[in-house]
Amino acid sequence: SRVKFRPWGRDLKAMPKFKGNLWNMSTCNRLVAERTELRRHEKHLQALESTRGQVDATQPKEHTHLRSKLKTRKLQEDRAAEIQLENRILLQKMLNIDTKPSQLADAMNSSTTRPRSLHGESQRREAERIATENHALLTRLQNTKPSIDPRTWEEEEVDRQALKFRLSQNSAARRVVKLRM
Repeated sequence: SRVKFRPWGRDLKAMPKFKGNLWNMSTCNRLVAERTELRRHEKHLQALESTRGQVDATQPKEHTHLRSKLKTRKLQEDRAAEIQLENRILLQKMLNIDTKPSQLADAMNSSTTRPRSLHGESQRREAERIATENHALLTRLQNTKPSIDPRTWEEEEVDRQALKFRLSQNSAARRVVKLRM
């Protein structure tokens, strides 16, 4: 919006707006004007302190029917009941299969079954013979005395070192060492 200028030099927006009668707002004395302005300001501050917000910031009411979720719980219970029923039916079928005699079970339990291999019995006897021989060999090895004595190794090593020293002394006496100059 544009500001209109009057010929006498003042614009309309610059003029103060008074609510009420201009004679009631004017004062004839500076002290009275200050006191009036101070009272108006105090009234304004009191009005600001006593104001309340327009927005309700309180916690909303609790609706128990929304929190309990009855429909969800009912659907879960129904699904659990269906699962229980299906499990019970499957268990009954498994029991029927397990307890009902069948041709295959009769064939498995009969003593007329042939051995898996023609040489099964001889192979079992051979495995038993090898196991007993291995056990006998183990007991013989555990009962034999060792043929090597580690304690004598130290004495033999001392003798070898002495012989080596004597040989090195004898060989060095006959040889003339030629050193480079």
